[in-house]
Amino acid sequence: MSAIPAARDLTSVLVVASSHKPEALPVATHIVSRLEALDVQVKSGSTQDGLGVQDAAQAELVVSVGGDGTLLDVARRVAPAGTPVLGVNLGKLGFLAGFSYDEFNAYLEGASPEGWRCNDEIMLEVDVNGGDRRVALNDVAVSQGIMTRLVELDMWIGQEHAIAYRADGLVVSTPVGSTAYSLSLGGPILGRGLQALVVTPMAPHSLTNRPIVVDAAEEIEFEVRGQVGELALLIDGQERIDLHAHDRIAIRRSPHQVTLVSSGRLGPYGVLREKLGWGLGPALTEY
Repeated sequence: MSAIPAARDLTSVLVVASSHKPEALPVATHIVSRLEALDVQVKSGSTQDGLGVQDAAQAELVVSVGGDGTLLDVARRVAPAGTPVLGVNLGKLGFLAGFSYDEFNAYLEGASPEGWRCNDEIMLEVDVNGGDRRVALNDVAVSQGIMTRLVELDMWIGQEHAIAYRADGLVVSTPVGSTAYSLSLGGPILGRGLQALVVTPMAPHSLTNRPIVVDAAEEIEFEVRGQVGELALLIDGQERIDLHAHDRIAIRRSPHQVTLVSSGRLGPYGVLREKLGWGLGPALTEY
């Protein structure tokens, strides 16, 4: 049974449209008008409008209109409210934003949400030198930008010194994020229900520096060693914090999680097959 009611039974919805996709605002406007026709209280805006936890806390459902990037942005803003987030995909991949506009429009027209699933996904919390804490749904990356100098990073897992990396950078990912940046670096795919994180180095200087899967209950710390150029901490690829020598980065599981709504049409491995072509053979052409 779906935890999301039929559209006619909704009471309040928050609709957030991407400010980077011109087509998102007309789609969001249509969604708002259809919900209002069903006597649903709607608050709406774009990702530039600063909508956040208080707005989501007053809603029964948050609808993100754009793509995966929009959903990542919205998830970071609203996670503490605990309100389910549904992504309407207008982008290219739709790995996280799993509903097409047609699918969601059919729901607004009366199609049953039976079979929809609400999946609780762990998030990361990160700070630099004990400063303000930020959250990420996919990953946190330490990246050198356009510079080619190797980064030197000491890593602690819990209270134990684990390794000193010399690499182009590294990525710490959640199970959701393990199929994003980390995967492109050769990291493993984590099952979505795992309480685990994966640390994946970028082009490590030593061939023995392999990705490592860590219990999500452990705190991971890094200290920046040696000279640095344009070194930065990237949060879900969308927020940037400049880093300097001797900075300490602490990464832990966030006390908040985000509830993502999926249509149930595909399970997590079906999404991998359909969206990433997982397990498919080469496309051969006969001559």
